[in-house]
Amino acid sequence: MSSVKSFISLPGLLLGIGFLCIGLFLVGRFILEANPATTDLGANLSFIGLYLGFFPLMAGIALKFSEVPPAPVLASPPKDIDQHRASQATKIQREVLSDVTKKSYFKSAHMADALKRIGLTRRDEDVPLLEGYRETLTDGRYTLVLRFHSPQVQTQRWHDRQAKFDTFFGRDVSSHLEMLDDERVELFLTSKAS
Repeated sequence: MSSVKSFISLPGLLLGIGFLCIGLFLVGRFILEANPATTDLGANLSFIGLYLGFFPLMAGIALKFSEVPPAPVLASPPKDIDQHRASQATKIQREVLSDVTKKSYFKSAHMADALKRIGLTRRDEDVPLLEGYRETLTDGRYTLVLRFHSPQVQTQRWHDRQAKFDTFFGRDVSSHLEMLDDERVELFLTSKAS
């Protein structure tokens, strides 16, 4: 079921339309045009297939290659996390969760724009990559934890931007950094609502 669902996406749909039209072109060009009785039909099908199939095929390929898949869940959430998310999560926490749990196109990585605005990095090549996320509770408050693989950004740079994290994610969210090792960091976004 998941393989069917992953194919029925915008890139999959465009690729399917493109291949269908290119198939019409091939049938019209090499099968129908070879028979004198169906030459006109074959010419029309090959024209339609080629000109209508080329653009969806190219768009589907471009989207497929620029696709950033959803971030994986790192750990199972507590059983009552849905209630805490509904009552405590801020608008920004919900937006971040929505962003990391869906496919994105024409982005270098999840959260890349936010990390650049915070001043963590300026180049796409240096943007920390989101390894995954988890939802948990911290002292009974909803917490969204984002784990980044960050070989290009030094630990000190993360700590220097702590104040920016606090203001960027809103006054109703407190942020906390935890370094797992030299290249991996977890960003805790905890709702201040109880």
